[in-house]
Amino acid sequence: ILLYTSLFTVLPQCAAALFDQHVPAERALHEPQLYEYTLHARCYRIRSYWINILDAIWQSTAIFFIAYFAYAKDADTDALVFGFSIAFSMTITSMIHVVLQTKRIDLALVGSIAFSLLVFLGFTLIMDATCIVCLNGQSPYHVSYMAFRQGLFWLTNLLTIILAMLPRFFVKCIYNSTGNPLLRNDQKQHVSFSTQDTRF
Repeated sequence: ILLYTSLFTVLPQCAAALFDQHVPAERALHEPQLYEYTLHARCYRIRSYWINILDAIWQSTAIFFIAYFAYAKDADTDALVFGFSIAFSMTITSMIHVVLQTKRIDLALVGSIAFSLLVFLGFTLIMDATCIVCLNGQSPYHVSYMAFRQGLFWLTNLLTIILAMLPRFFVKCIYNSTGNPLLRNDQKQHVSFSTQDTRF
Protein backbone atom coordinates (compact mmCIF):
# COMPACT_ATOMS: atom_id res chain seq x y z
CA ILE A 1 0.00 0.00 0.00
CA LEU A 2 2.85 2.40 0.80
CA LEU A 3 4.45 2.01 -2.63
CA TYR A 4 1.03 2.21 -4.26
CA THR A 5 0.19 5.56 -2.65
CA SER A 6 3.72 6.96 -2.96
CA LEU A 7 3.62 6.61 -6.74
CA PHE A 8 0.55 8.84 -6.91
CA THR A 9 1.52 11.45 -4.32
CA VAL A 10 5.12 12.30 -5.22
CA LEU A 11 4.26 14.86 -7.92
CA PRO A 12 2.44 17.36 -5.64
CA GLN A 13 5.32 17.19 -3.17
CA CYS A 14 7.82 17.92 -5.94
CA ALA A 15 5.67 20.81 -7.18
CA ALA A 16 5.49 22.27 -3.68
CA ALA A 17 9.25 21.91 -3.21
CA LEU A 18 10.06 23.53 -6.55
CA PHE A 19 7.52 26.34 -6.78
CA ASP A 20 6.54 27.25 -3.22
CA GLN A 21 7.68 30.72 -2.11
CA HIS A 22 7.67 31.75 1.53
CA VAL A 23 8.15 35.40 0.63
CA PRO A 24 7.62 37.30 -2.63
CA ALA A 25 10.60 37.44 -4.99
CA GLU A 26 10.86 41.23 -4.69
CA ARG A 27 11.15 41.06 -0.93
CA ALA A 28 13.75 38.29 -1.11
CA LEU A 29 15.88 40.47 -3.40
CA HIS A 30 15.63 43.53 -1.16
CA GLU A 31 16.07 41.65 2.13
CA PRO A 32 18.86 39.08 1.72
CA GLN A 33 18.98 38.60 5.49
CA LEU A 34 15.89 36.42 5.11
CA TYR A 35 18.12 33.70 3.66
CA GLU A 36 19.82 33.36 7.05
CA TYR A 37 16.69 31.65 8.30
CA THR A 38 17.33 28.63 6.07
CA LEU A 39 21.12 28.86 5.84
CA HIS A 40 21.44 28.34 9.58
CA ALA A 41 18.83 25.54 9.61
CA ARG A 42 16.37 27.54 11.65
CA CYS A 43 13.41 26.32 9.64
CA TYR A 44 13.76 22.64 10.54
CA ARG A 45 15.01 21.72 13.98
CA ILE A 46 14.76 18.63 16.13
CA ARG A 47 11.46 19.87 17.56
CA SER A 48 9.99 20.07 14.05
CA TYR A 49 11.22 16.55 13.37
CA TRP A 50 9.43 15.10 16.39
CA ILE A 51 6.27 17.06 15.64
CA ASN A 52 6.25 15.52 12.16
CA ILE A 53 6.89 12.04 13.60
CA LEU A 54 4.01 12.39 16.07
CA ASP A 55 1.77 13.75 13.33
CA ALA A 56 2.65 10.81 11.07
CA ILE A 57 1.86 8.36 13.88
CA TRP A 58 -1.46 10.09 14.48
CA GLN A 59 -2.38 10.08 10.78
CA SER A 60 -1.43 6.41 10.37
CA THR A 61 -3.39 5.45 13.47
CA ALA A 62 -6.46 7.40 12.40
CA ILE A 63 -6.39 6.04 8.85
CA PHE A 64 -6.04 2.41 9.91
CA PHE A 65 -8.26 2.18 12.96
CA ILE A 66 -11.18 4.25 11.67
CA ALA A 67 -11.35 2.00 8.61
CA TYR A 68 -10.84 -1.08 10.78
CA PHE A 69 -13.70 -0.30 13.14
CA ALA A 70 -15.92 0.86 10.28
CA TYR A 71 -15.53 -2.41 8.37
CA ALA A 72 -15.07 -4.81 11.30
CA LYS A 73 -18.77 -5.64 11.63
CA ASP A 74 -19.61 -5.47 7.93
CA ALA A 75 -19.89 -9.06 6.75
CA ASP A 76 -20.16 -8.04 3.10
CA THR A 77 -16.76 -6.32 3.07
CA ASP A 78 -13.63 -8.29 2.26
CA ALA A 79 -10.00 -7.45 2.95
CA LEU A 80 -9.47 -5.84 -0.45
CA VAL A 81 -12.20 -3.25 0.06
CA PHE A 82 -10.74 -2.51 3.48
CA GLY A 83 -7.28 -2.15 1.94
CA PHE A 84 -8.55 0.06 -0.86
CA SER A 85 -10.27 2.30 1.68
CA ILE A 86 -6.96 2.73 3.50
CA ALA A 87 -5.07 3.41 0.26
CA PHE A 88 -7.67 5.98 -0.79
CA SER A 89 -7.49 7.75 2.59
CA MET A 90 -3.69 7.76 2.51
CA THR A 91 -3.60 9.27 -0.97
CA ILE A 92 -6.10 12.05 -0.27
CA THR A 93 -4.57 12.80 3.13
CA SER A 94 -1.12 13.10 1.59
CA MET A 95 -2.37 15.58 -0.99
CA ILE A 96 -4.15 17.69 1.63
CA HIS A 97 -1.00 17.56 3.74
CA VAL A 98 0.97 19.12 0.88
CA VAL A 99 -1.59 21.92 0.59
CA LEU A 100 -1.35 22.66 4.31
CA GLN A 101 2.44 22.78 4.16
CA THR A 102 2.72 25.22 1.27
CA LYS A 103 2.83 28.94 1.76
CA ARG A 104 1.40 29.81 -1.64
CA ILE A 105 -1.10 27.73 -3.60
CA ASP A 106 -0.48 28.25 -7.30
CA LEU A 107 -1.41 26.63 -10.59
CA ALA A 108 1.53 24.21 -10.51
CA LEU A 109 0.47 22.79 -7.15
CA VAL A 110 -3.23 22.56 -8.02
CA GLY A 111 -2.42 21.03 -11.41
CA SER A 112 -0.07 18.45 -9.91
CA ILE A 113 -2.66 17.44 -7.31
CA ALA A 114 -5.42 17.18 -9.92
CA PHE A 115 -3.18 15.20 -12.27
CA SER A 116 -2.04 12.83 -9.51
CA LEU A 117 -5.61 12.26 -8.38
CA LEU A 118 -6.77 11.54 -11.92
CA VAL A 119 -3.86 9.14 -12.50
CA PHE A 120 -4.60 7.40 -9.20
CA LEU A 121 -8.29 6.99 -9.97
CA GLY A 122 -7.66 6.07 -13.60
CA PHE A 123 -5.06 3.45 -12.77
CA THR A 124 -7.22 2.00 -10.01
CA LEU A 125 -10.37 1.79 -12.11
CA ILE A 126 -8.56 0.32 -15.12
CA MET A 127 -6.69 -2.22 -13.02
CA ASP A 128 -9.79 -3.26 -11.12
CA ALA A 129 -11.74 -3.63 -14.36
CA THR A 130 -9.14 -5.80 -16.11
CA CYS A 131 -7.14 -7.59 -13.42
CA ILE A 132 -8.90 -10.84 -12.61
CA VAL A 133 -6.12 -13.27 -11.75
CA CYS A 134 -3.04 -11.07 -12.19
CA LEU A 135 -2.14 -10.94 -8.49
CA ASN A 136 -1.44 -13.66 -5.98
CA GLY A 137 -4.19 -14.25 -3.47
CA GLN A 138 -7.54 -12.52 -3.85
CA SER A 139 -8.50 -10.94 -7.13
CA PRO A 140 -8.87 -7.13 -7.07
CA TYR A 141 -11.49 -7.36 -9.80
CA HIS A 142 -14.11 -4.59 -9.33
CA VAL A 143 -12.97 -3.82 -5.77
CA SER A 144 -12.90 -0.06 -6.29
CA TYR A 145 -16.21 -0.14 -8.17
CA MET A 146 -17.77 -1.97 -5.24
CA ALA A 147 -16.25 0.45 -2.73
CA PHE A 148 -17.34 3.58 -4.60
CA ARG A 149 -20.96 2.39 -4.47
CA GLN A 150 -20.91 2.05 -0.69
CA GLY A 151 -21.99 4.92 1.52
CA LEU A 152 -19.87 3.42 4.28
CA PHE A 153 -16.75 3.89 2.14
CA TRP A 154 -17.36 7.61 1.61
CA LEU A 155 -18.41 8.26 5.20
CA THR A 156 -15.38 6.39 6.53
CA ASN A 157 -12.97 8.24 4.29
CA LEU A 158 -14.50 11.63 5.04
CA LEU A 159 -14.24 11.04 8.78
CA THR A 160 -10.74 9.61 8.41
CA ILE A 161 -9.39 12.52 6.38
CA ILE A 162 -10.87 15.15 8.71
CA LEU A 163 -9.60 13.50 11.90
CA ALA A 164 -6.20 12.69 10.41
CA MET A 165 -5.59 16.28 9.31
CA LEU A 166 -7.04 18.15 12.32
CA PRO A 167 -3.84 18.21 14.43
CA ARG A 168 -1.72 19.40 11.50
CA PHE A 169 -4.30 22.06 10.67
CA PHE A 170 -4.41 23.38 14.24
CA VAL A 171 -0.62 23.37 14.62
CA LYS A 172 -0.29 25.22 11.32
CA CYS A 173 -2.84 27.83 12.38
CA ILE A 174 -1.10 28.39 15.72
CA TYR A 175 2.33 28.56 14.08
CA ASN A 176 1.22 31.06 11.46
CA SER A 177 -0.43 33.28 14.05
CA THR A 178 2.30 33.19 16.71
CA GLY A 179 5.56 31.56 15.69
CA ASN A 180 6.21 32.17 12.01
CA PRO A 181 9.27 34.47 11.86
CA LEU A 182 8.61 35.48 8.26
CA LEU A 183 5.09 36.49 9.17
CA ARG A 184 6.35 38.45 12.15
CA ASN A 185 8.76 40.28 9.86
CA ASP A 186 5.85 41.08 7.55
CA GLN A 187 3.87 42.51 10.45
CA LYS A 188 6.81 44.57 11.69
CA GLN A 189 7.44 45.87 8.21
CA HIS A 190 3.77 46.75 7.82
CA VAL A 191 3.79 48.58 11.16
CA SER A 192 6.93 50.50 10.25
CA PHE A 193 5.50 51.47 6.88
CA SER A 194 2.24 52.62 8.43
CA THR A 195 4.19 54.62 11.02
CA GLN A 196 6.23 56.28 8.31
CA ASP A 197 3.09 57.11 6.39
CA THR A 198 1.51 58.82 9.38
CA ARG A 199 4.58 60.94 9.99
CA PHE A 200 4.50 62.50 6.54
